[in-house]
Amino acid sequence: MDYVWIVEINSFCIVILGIILYSLYKNYDRQTKQRYYMKTILSGIGVFAFEIIWALIDGKFLAAPRFVNFCVNGLYEIASVLMAYYWLCYVEYSLESSFHKNLVVKYLSRLPIFITVVCVVVSYFNGFFFYITPDNMYERGRFIILHVILCQMYTVITTIHAVIKSIKCSGYLKAMEYRILSMFLFFPLAIGIIQIAVPNFPSVSVGVTLAFLFVYIDLQNLQISVDTLSGLNNRNQLLRYLGARMKSDSDKNKLYVFMLDVNKFKKINDTYGHVEGDSALIRCAKALKTANKAGGRCFIGRYGGDEFIIIADLENDSEAEKICNNLTESLAKICEEEKVPYDLTFSYGYATYSPEMKTMQSFIAAADKKLYEAKKRREAAIAHS
Repeated sequence: MDYVWIVEINSFCIVILGIILYSLYKNYDRQTKQRYYMKTILSGIGVFAFEIIWALIDGKFLAAPRFVNFCVNGLYEIASVLMAYYWLCYVEYSLESSFHKNLVVKYLSRLPIFITVVCVVVSYFNGFFFYITPDNMYERGRFIILHVILCQMYTVITTIHAVIKSIKCSGYLKAMEYRILSMFLFFPLAIGIIQIAVPNFPSVSVGVTLAFLFVYIDLQNLQISVDTLSGLNNRNQLLRYLGARMKSDSDKNKLYVFMLDVNKFKKINDTYGHVEGDSALIRCAKALKTANKAGGRCFIGRYGGDEFIIIADLENDSEAEKICNNLTESLAKICEEEKVPYDLTFSYGYATYSPEMKTMQSFIAAADKKLYEAKKRREAAIAHS
């Protein structure tokens, strides 16, 4: 066995996870979800570190008693299941599930950790998980597969839950986040098969590191597409999505673009200040999310300033009017609940895509023209009242 190769691979994996951890620490906001993510990575670093020590002992580079060798391998088993457990906690927080509020489920979820600890202790006497030979070499026990099952059980559960939530989720960004989280299992599971076939190859560390790297990069890319104030898709993501939708054909429905802006937003800023103006935009974004959750799978985003865009596949204008009405009701309810001291409403304009619209700008311009007409009608109605 090439123990030097094992040390090098695991050392490289520790460096990669260390870079991710450092990047997370720089942006540490002390949210519970982020703490679990960092604990997952720290556990992973622990797993790789214990594997390095094992390789140094088994490779006779490091002199250590059999008991120390046993402890190192035992800690490796425990750190592995801890890493999987912390990943479960992180994903369940990301999915906004009731996992952390249900004490019974929370304690049951720790059962595999307890079982692993007990089995490691038992292994010292009967080699249940593993044993150390008289010449101080690690050997797998008959029931090591149980440890694999206990670890993979966490990731399988989170993957299934994330896939289900991504299917049910009406928000594009959240659905994408859930799909990214569901992909974590793929790398350690696929490369873990190699570990079973080739026991002496350090493939688990590679699989876990690739999984962390994939999820981290994709979630960071997803954040680039998010408007930081509203939490909605930003302008670039809106245009990217609209461009893709204009190129695809839909026989059943028509492609609609809604252009919205906040009525008298400048007056809100001038009267109540820009901080309150930002709060108003956040309320508008909240109304958009709420209305979308209740009314269908629309693509929503902030176009800029106090302007928002909705992209939807609809059968007719009646459905478009229903979206506007739902949004109006949602925003009014939020303002009532939060006792907003000013009038916070939207004006709407929407257009249907036609082949004559050669560019995204012409499509958006058509909706913007309808918005302008709606605002003129509103101002005229207020003047005559």
